[in-house]
Amino acid sequence: MNLTLQDMINNTIKTAKFKLNMHRQKGIKSELSVFQVAELLDSIKRAEQQKESNPSSIFHSISLN
Repeated sequence: MNLTLQDMINNTIKTAKFKLNMHRQKGIKSELSVFQVAELLDSIKRAEQQKESNPSSIFHSISLN
């Protein structure tokens, strides 16, 4: 997994967690719907799974090409 992909995954996780934190702080006054919150939670889960499933070995990267 190259550095750019890792950065994109980390940014996705950080952004989603930030939005969820803001939603938690605003409480009832939050603009996010239940569906938007669910999408954020799903994006965090998918990104974390992708980080775990992509080994950073150079040999794995070569075999995929």
